[in-house]
Amino acid sequence: MAGCSVMLRGFITIIVLIMATVFCAPINAQTHDCSAPEARQNKRYASADVNLRSWPSTYADVLVTLPKGEIVYAYAETDGWSRVNVASLNITGYVATRYLKETCVAGGGLSRSTLSRASIVTILMAKSQSSYSGSCPCPNNVDRGARRCGARSAYSRPGGASPLCYPRDVTSDMIDRFISSR
Repeated sequence: MAGCSVMLRGFITIIVLIMATVFCAPINAQTHDCSAPEARQNKRYASADVNLRSWPSTYADVLVTLPKGEIVYAYAETDGWSRVNVASLNITGYVATRYLKETCVAGGGLSRSTLSRASIVTILMAKSQSSYSGSCPCPNNVDRGARRCGARSAYSRPGGASPLCYPRDVTSDMIDRFISSR
């Protein structure tokens, strides 16, 4: 009898998760279509689901996964990576150039409210660190001489810049402001 109770609880949990996924999905994410002419310089479309990264490397943090058809504006290209601004989120990052097309690809629909908490935290940390002018915003970064920053980082020095280096540094208020800003 105890085994049935455990199985029933597990089954109910699965049903609740499925219902939450179906009924609580954001409804304000709208996809664009390709019927309207939207000529704009540097406008590109994601040709597949692709990762937007903080730096031009497959080892860089993934800020968010862009859905196929997402509109971006590419304004620099180096070694197979394009620096892009994601139109719907107004965030900047890097995408492998081979996943960007000049011709319209139907789809997209990414909005700030559709992002996971983890994606928002990563975006806020990357924006904070990239706005620091030196080479050592955080203890785990490396300086221009390839040495770990450690106690020399801005994060570790009192009274200086305060970049967001760890997920715990990002507050709920920061996340709420990011979601509500445009």
